[in-house]
Amino acid sequence: MKKEIGFVAVGQAGGNIGKLLEKTGYTVLYINTSEEDLRTLPDAAHKYHLEGGEGCNKDRAKAKKLLARNIEKVIKEVSGKVPQNMVFTIFSAGGGTGSGIGPMLTDILRQELDKTAGAVTILPGGDESVKAHVNAWDCVRELADIEEIGACFFIDNNTMRGRMKLNEVFVRLLDDFVSIPEKKASALGNIDRAEIKEVLSARGAALISRTSRQDTTTARVIEQLRRGIFADLDEVKAVKYMAVLAAGSQAAINMQALQAEFGIAYDIFQGFEAEQTICCLSGLRFPFSRMEKIKKKAIENQKDIVNSLNAVSMNPMSEELDLLAKVKKPEKKKGSSRDLLQKFL
Repeated sequence: MKKEIGFVAVGQAGGNIGKLLEKTGYTVLYINTSEEDLRTLPDAAHKYHLEGGEGCNKDRAKAKKLLARNIEKVIKEVSGKVPQNMVFTIFSAGGGTGSGIGPMLTDILRQELDKTAGAVTILPGGDESVKAHVNAWDCVRELADIEEIGACFFIDNNTMRGRMKLNEVFVRLLDDFVSIPEKKASALGNIDRAEIKEVLSARGAALISRTSRQDTTTARVIEQLRRGIFADLDEVKAVKYMAVLAAGSQAAINMQALQAEFGIAYDIFQGFEAEQTICCLSGLRFPFSRMEKIKKKAIENQKDIVNSLNAVSMNPMSEELDLLAKVKKPEKKKGSSRDLLQKFL
């Protein structure tokens, strides 16, 4: 399965996740507007710098213009370096390069290159800047407008202190799920490659959880899905696929209870007798409730930011200060040299 899924990592945050995936054995193409960021990836097999780019300093519009200027070369790079039919773009929603390019590139991969295109995006934490929250709102809004997008994983920086650790957890979870077909087969049932692809092709948000064999219970799996590294689920229950590889027998996970918690699934794929329980839900609603919190965070600081910018742009020194304006200046007289000689004599 590792040979059948490719990744396009955009921006520095995307690159941080991409290098972990590449180290794990996946094909990754790194795209950035900053040559400095690309130099932090010395072992990367495939890198592309957008010509004319010097970084985007959280300016999504600048990133979009750079992609438009380089689009033919980008398409050529992706076609040559990422031949897989299923491709995920990876980027930060709150940044500049990834946030601006990520949704556009995902849609281009789907339409121009006819790939199944999903996304892995990182939502800003509460301690990040207002600009990051504004960017995240616009970025996810654009993702949600892509009609035939594949599975979207929304990693939430609010869920864990160490953000590099978040990256490691995500890569481990995704790799565990994608590698299910390579695990020991069970006579009770298995999840095959076609089913993995179908789950990852579903439009909407997706979650993955991992539970140790000794902790595997239905309640624990639900807790892991609810309290993992991903953004909180939207309040509306909606799910298309449930894929559960259970550490134990058919009775290990109560699928009716799982559906009561998350919604009635269109289809369910199950495997059994694994070393650990791996569960993936896809075709979920986008995390609109979480995005409303991001919007609120941006708006509640709007007044202070406007006042701050106005304070800098206004010039209270409008009055010209001329201390000598009222001093009487002596009248300058012009005389002949003879008159001046007479004066001093």
